[in-house]
Amino acid sequence: MKTKQTDPVKYPVTFKDDTITCRIAFDGGFYEKFPKEDKTYADLCKEGIRKYWSEGGFTVELIEVPKDDPQPHVNVVPAKLTSTSYVMSRWWRWGWGLFRSSFHPESVMINWSRKHPGNIHLNLRSKSSVDWFMRVSAHEFGHILGLGDAYAAHYRFYYEAPGTRDYMMNSNRKVSPEEADMVRKAQTTGKMQYFPIRFSAKRYFKKLLKR
Repeated sequence: MKTKQTDPVKYPVTFKDDTITCRIAFDGGFYEKFPKEDKTYADLCKEGIRKYWSEGGFTVELIEVPKDDPQPHVNVVPAKLTSTSYVMSRWWRWGWGLFRSSFHPESVMINWSRKHPGNIHLNLRSKSSVDWFMRVSAHEFGHILGLGDAYAAHYRFYYEAPGTRDYMMNSNRKVSPEEADMVRKAQTTGKMQYFPIRFSAKRYFKKLLKR
């Protein structure tokens, strides 16, 4: 008797009836214990994602798979490029995302699509609290779901989206109803959702010179 074959997974993240299912794999370093805690970095990352996105109205199912799993999944690895955490597409998708996003600057290294949502790069070197690590994990997962940043980042020309101070994609605080709707739209249309952005030469160069 032949064993029934499991259908191959098409997307790393699936979305149906506000249920988010994500296949996720962790680098080996994430199985070390968080300083002075009984839980690992991987445990706290998953806990943060579930906690804050469920508070935003979603059911979150994280399916942990081996790093070398051949089916589509999201990798969580240590951040190495900067001292901050970030989500980044694989190198071969860099740049041409500009043409898919009407030249939005945030798309240069996050060329998002449902099939290629990117990988999470988390900073394991900072002395952050457990709560902050969980919140940062939830924020970066927002990019995996198709959301851009709302805070005044350099790739946003140092412009903070109005009215987003308490948003997950700004200050890592909570998933707002607007962000929840943006996730639904990203997952339905297959297009990353960005917060408003404005360029001011005066603001941009003033901030740039202070760095």
